[in-house]
Amino acid sequence: MTYTNFPRFVFLLSIIMVGNTLHSQSTKEAVILYNSQAVLAQITKDGEVKEIIQDEPDYLKGFTIKIQDYGQFVAIQQTLKSDQKVVLPSAKTFGEIDDNYISVPFESGYATLSDLAISRLDEVIGELRKSPSARVIIRTLSTKKDALIDKNRINSVRTYFKIRGIAQERLSYETLSGDRDIDEVKINYIF
Repeated sequence: MTYTNFPRFVFLLSIIMVGNTLHSQSTKEAVILYNSQAVLAQITKDGEVKEIIQDEPDYLKGFTIKIQDYGQFVAIQQTLKSDQKVVLPSAKTFGEIDDNYISVPFESGYATLSDLAISRLDEVIGELRKSPSARVIIRTLSTKKDALIDKNRINSVRTYFKIRGIAQERLSYETLSGDRDIDEVKINYIF
C-alpha cells in the first residue's frame, strides 16, 4: 500500500477544518428575547439576527421578565405658532406617503421596527439633519383598547430617533383614537 495521495489528503483536510472554523466563528446560536418571547436564534458576530431557529417556551421558566412600563409616556399635543407651517414632503424624496404623511408600517399587534420601517425613519432622519430647525409630529390611530400598542410603537420610533442622535425636543406625539386600528405610525414635518 502506497501513501502517495496522503499529503494531498492532509492538505485538503486542513483546508476543510480551517473553513469550518472560520464559518463557525461568523455566527453563533443563542437564546434571545424576540418580542418578549425566548427563541433560539443564529446571530452574526456583529449582533444581527441571521435566522430564528425555534421557539424556546420553557427557557425562562421560573424567571420574571420585567417589561418597560410605557404608562409614564406623555403624549404632547402640538399646536402651531402663527409663524410655523406644516410642510408636506414630496413623494420623490420620501417614498410612500399616505394621506400626506410619511407612513412607518408595523406588523399587526407588534411594536418592533421592520427593515422597511427603519428605512423610512432613516429618510426622516436625513431630512431632519438637513434642516436643523425642522420638527416632526408622530401620530398613531387606533381604537381605545389598543392604546398601549400605539404608545409602544411611538416609543420604538422615539428610541430609534434618540439612538440616531435626534434631540427629543424636535419630536411631538399624538395618540388618536377612532373606530379602526391602523398598523403604522404617521410622521409629518413642521418647518
